[in-house]
Amino acid sequence: MAFYLLALKSAFRNPLRMFLTTVGIAIAIVAFIFLRTIIRAWYAGVEASSSDRLITRNRISLVFPLPLTYLEKIRGVQGVSDVGILNWFGAIYKDEKNFFAQFATDPESLLRLYPEFVLTNEEKQAFIGDRTGCLVGYELQRKYGFKVGDTIVLSGTIYPGEWKFTVRGVYKGAQKLTDTTAMYFHWKYLNEQLPEEQQNRIGIVAVKVNDPNAGPAVGAAIDKLFVNSPYETKTESEKAFQLSFVSMASAILKAISVVSGVILFIMTLIIGNTLAMSTRERINEYAAMRAIGFRPSHILRLVLLEGVVV
Repeated sequence: MAFYLLALKSAFRNPLRMFLTTVGIAIAIVAFIFLRTIIRAWYAGVEASSSDRLITRNRISLVFPLPLTYLEKIRGVQGVSDVGILNWFGAIYKDEKNFFAQFATDPESLLRLYPEFVLTNEEKQAFIGDRTGCLVGYELQRKYGFKVGDTIVLSGTIYPGEWKFTVRGVYKGAQKLTDTTAMYFHWKYLNEQLPEEQQNRIGIVAVKVNDPNAGPAVGAAIDKLFVNSPYETKTESEKAFQLSFVSMASAILKAISVVSGVILFIMTLIIGNTLAMSTRERINEYAAMRAIGFRPSHILRLVLLEGVVV
């Protein structure tokens, strides 16, 4: 016990150095955690992906829509248990800096396909029954203060105009990684407001399969159904679909990862430099300790314990 007390007192022998070292390490740790959090946030959607869901989109690009008739055709593919619409809306809330995902969808299929969205029965029924109703995620509510009954006004970019929605529910995640930063509203409300030539088009189709292991085969069957058609499809797992978005920023994420590693290395150098300075200043003390019977292993333990205290 006396040995550990000696290490504790030795670490605080120079209070100013100890304070500056502690502040430097604290800043490095906070910076490291912040950068790693950014990386984790990018991959959160990938980690939360369900193994029994597929995503079908236009083979050329997400920008190009699919005909609404594809929905029932995909539903008829063997191995498919359910399908739903997810149409990217991409509007602005008050200011361009207020970015969050908005999707036009079929309410009933959304709630079936995404059971990890936790809502009360009253919220579910209110959302389903209101053509202009919407659901917002819990994190979205925390950020902007949305409450059930509030009216959200969005300025369209892809779909020009002013769009008004009434908040009918705030969904939470059944799992920690469930995305609760998005907004969902009725696809029919969007469709009926569009010009006739733009109606009955959907962005992507969310597909639920009976057997997750059969996902690749089901995806191939869906794509084969529309081969050589004017709107060929690409079907992939939800995880692969999410990774395609992450890959767009792969260079940035790698740079952040490298920087976080450099910060960790700098933190190690700070501790090492402090220990080295303290050790050099106390060579005479260590010599005296050796003279009265302390072993080299004791001196090493003392130095390392001081590092642990710091």
